[in-house]
Amino acid sequence: METGIRVSDVDIVRLTPGFTLDDRLQRFMETAARLGAGQVLVAGNDDNLQRSADNLAILAAAGRPFGLTMNLEPMPWTQLRNIAAAQALIAASGREDIGILVDALHFWRAGESLAALSSLPAHHLNYMQLCDGAAQRPESEQELIRQARSARNVPGEGGLDLHGLMSALPATLPVSLEVPLDGEQGALPPLQRAQLLFDAAQPYLRACA
Repeated sequence: METGIRVSDVDIVRLTPGFTLDDRLQRFMETAARLGAGQVLVAGNDDNLQRSADNLAILAAAGRPFGLTMNLEPMPWTQLRNIAAAQALIAASGREDIGILVDALHFWRAGESLAALSSLPAHHLNYMQLCDGAAQRPESEQELIRQARSARNVPGEGGLDLHGLMSALPATLPVSLEVPLDGEQGALPPLQRAQLLFDAAQPYLRACA
């Protein structure tokens, strides 16, 4: 059935100490291209900056024939903790065709400020991830990861400054909803969950349009 919905982005590729451009990754990119995706989420899991930068450059070059752009997603429990670290990694890679993915939860959990977004060149912003969460950062890293992976909040049902974040980003920036839910909301059928999140996102999309 044709729905008119297309795939915008896929994930996840991890830059680890043992990263290799193997057959599995090649098939991943081939599949992403067949689905029509243009953006790939990349996580930084290597504390060696130059090795990560070299691998990122290899990955970015490999994605180009498939029409894929790599996007670094800072996550506060990884070696790529914040926007500044992502900018440093891109600079070290020697490439300009790499994006930085702003995830609403990770952005505020990393203690970022809206001013950090003003230093991002427009060509490094290809899409963002919208969700909500508790205003207070969890005390433990374990809980930080748990909430991010399985217990986020529907936009408008948490305490994050989503209006401020959306207003600080380009008005035409594509928005991806990444809202893993638990409890009753997480048990909803997929279409009901999609409708719930679509409706909840509208006030934030209208505000930046």
